[in-house]
Amino acid sequence: MSVVETVDDVRGVLVKMKLGHPVSRAFTAAVIVGGVAFIAGLPKAAFRDNGSMRPYRRLSADPEATDAHFLLVPLVAATAVYLFT
Repeated sequence: MSVVETVDDVRGVLVKMKLGHPVSRAFTAAVIVGGVAFIAGLPKAAFRDNGSMRPYRRLSADPEATDAHFLLVPLVAATAVYLFT
């Protein structure tokens, strides 16, 4: 006899989608937020006029280097999801 599994709450949906652990939710959030931010060109200070990314100031001697690096956006999103979910 077969048993039909039902999902009744958000926790069950997260487990079915393999997002039952905070690390997997944080990684997924970082990828989604990073993709959307890259498409939208956020933060504007992290990109040059031709669309290429500026390097991070502490790691590069480039005169166009910036402190507002693109990877800070998904990193902050992943940290928030990891801590608060």
